Amino acid sequence: PPPTSTRTPDALVPNLPGRRTVPSTPPSQRTRARDLLRQHYGLGLGPPPSSGNAADPMNMDSTAFDAKSYYEQLITTASLPTLIKRENELITEIRQLDSERQSLVYNHHHELIAASDTIAAMKTRAESLDSDLDLLRAAFSEISRLATEVSTGP
Repeated sequence: PPPTSTRTPDALVPNLPGRRTVPSTPPSQRTRARDLLRQHYGLGLGPPPSSGNAADPMNMDSTAFDAKSYYEQLITTASLPTLIKRENELITEIRQLDSERQSLVYNHHHELIAASDTIAAMKTRAESLDSDLDLLRAAFSEISRLATEVSTGP
């Protein structure tokens, strides 16, 4: 006999002589049965409602968003395909937001470096202006001395 620890799913086992196959239930009956069980246990039948209101705890963009209650409601009301679809949507959105964040950080870093370069260039130019200002100060002193000489003249 085969070992008991390794079992193959029934879908992979071919129909062998003497083996009884159980017909699968149509999807509509499974959905109806699932909905009846959810209704019986008071679990609701749809995804978490979101009103788009800024104070809605089920709206992820809201400041009042409550992740735990959103998760609890989603996990109890959504079907597996819906959960997988929502997971994929969230993963895509997370990657987009991460990419946008990286872009913002890069842009701000680039702007910071550009500002630093501008400040360094201004400092260099200001230092080179010191000698020109000294020459200009000397020239104004000479002009002032000559103006005083002319006004007190002979």
